[in-house]
Amino acid sequence: MIGNDVVDLAAAAKESNWRRKGFLEKVFSTEERSIISSAINQHQMVWLLWSMKEAAYKAHQREFQLPRKLNWQSQHCFLKILSENEASGKVKIGETEYFTCSEISEAFIHTSAVKQKNRVVKKGIFEGPSRKTKERLLQEISFILSCDKADINLEKDVLGMPFFSYKNQRIFDQFSLSGHGKYSAYLL
Repeated sequence: MIGNDVVDLAAAAKESNWRRKGFLEKVFSTEERSIISSAINQHQMVWLLWSMKEAAYKAHQREFQLPRKLNWQSQHCFLKILSENEASGKVKIGETEYFTCSEISEAFIHTSAVKQKNRVVKKGIFEGPSRKTKERLLQEISFILSCDKADINLEKDVLGMPFFSYKNQRIFDQFSLSGHGKYSAYLL
């Protein structure tokens, strides 16, 4: 299973006051709050850990066919590598582990989460409307499955999880879409 999340850091700074009373305690464990408080760029670290949790949650939700209900405290982030431009680690949800890889820039953070370590994935990150990302993903799917793009539709199931259908038959769900602010991304 796979999941991804993108955070527009400028939009996050405007939309979310992570310094407000109770926010960090609601979302992050004691260990994660310690990582945040010791970070040189605390704003960036908050959204890195957030992105890791979101990406893992999407993979977990799809794997176990769960309704949308994110329990932040059930997820625990572990950073293995952290540099100026990237991070890798894992997120544990109960006994299940998801391996994460994050791209960090001054403008955004994009995290992918996979169940199998070293799984090869294809990703796309775009500045602009989500329809641009969906169009690119649709092109990828039509190429991979050798289908006419006009016959493929992006739909959501009863749990709100996206999938592709071909002539009204579900054909592909091994992808993740995300968007925030002026960025959108996919993982395939």
